[in-house]
Amino acid sequence: MEMISKEEVRKLWGDDSCEFRVLIIEGKWVNEDLEAVLVNIYASNIATAQSNLWGKLSELRSKFTSPWIVGGDFNVVRCRSERSCCWGSEKGTKEFENFIFDCNLIDFPLVGKKFTWYGQENKKNRLDRFLLDEFWLLKMKDLQQIGLKRSVSDHIPILLADAEVDWGPRPFKFINGWLKKKDCMGLIKKEWKPYGQFEWSNC
Repeated sequence: MEMISKEEVRKLWGDDSCEFRVLIIEGKWVNEDLEAVLVNIYASNIATAQSNLWGKLSELRSKFTSPWIVGGDFNVVRCRSERSCCWGSEKGTKEFENFIFDCNLIDFPLVGKKFTWYGQENKKNRLDRFLLDEFWLLKMKDLQQIGLKRSVSDHIPILLADAEVDWGPRPFKFINGWLKKKDCMGLIKKEWKPYGQFEWSNC
């Protein structure tokens, strides 16, 4: 398999705006009539490359007015509690924290899982996440990042979802055992009376 160097990609692209590990899409969320910037990250696990990436993203941040959603594999944790049975760079963690702060992004809790990457010898890290502009948390108050079940990858998928989606009315449940109570039928008739006549069937 042939590898393409950064220089070759930049020649094909025409300038330096192409980066191997980032995809930025600016567009419109049609149903909500919102402009948005989606940034997909696949960061290097090399500290100097991460540092360069955070710097580039911080520069690019000021060029967009639309609110950001940044998600992907950052290949770094924010604190020691996001690691188990493995070590990481404290300097890398600090630089990542600075990037989040400088870009005014919010990292909110992961629901359902504590870690997003699972390695050999019980190694675990939270490397994957969504970072959002405050705008999104104000606009969609029940937004969650949910850790899903892992399949073939050593990373779990993460779903960014609005927990307050209206799935319609809840189904009505009736427990037949209630009919054994003497006052059940009277209570039902009394409560349903405002809704008109009804016929009973004992099937």
